[in-house]
Amino acid sequence: MYHNTSCELENELQSRHSLGLSEFEVLLELCGQCHGGDGKAKMKDLEARMYLSQSALSRTVTRLEKAGLVTRAACDNDRRANFLMLTPAGQERLDEARPTHKSVLIKHFA
Repeated sequence: MYHNTSCELENELQSRHSLGLSEFEVLLELCGQCHGGDGKAKMKDLEARMYLSQSALSRTVTRLEKAGLVTRAACDNDRRANFLMLTPAGQERLDEARPTHKSVLIKHFA
């Protein structure tokens, strides 16, 4: 069941919104971490909450950054740390993709 659900999520998100499942989940997590704060999240905090390895998360963030959906900035206090910020385009793409994600989950689990 997991395999079928994740494959359909990947296919639907990619075909309808040009997002892979990992990209969608990074946007979703970043949105959750950025709201109510200063609008940015540390990459390390995001990594701790995701199932992706550090290198897989970094590659995913790079793809999102190239697409203009997130921005990355160095931390002023710790040059080794990176902050991520969801761009308006990233928020828009996430908002557009959420109903697709939800409909696939309902189809498989309702």
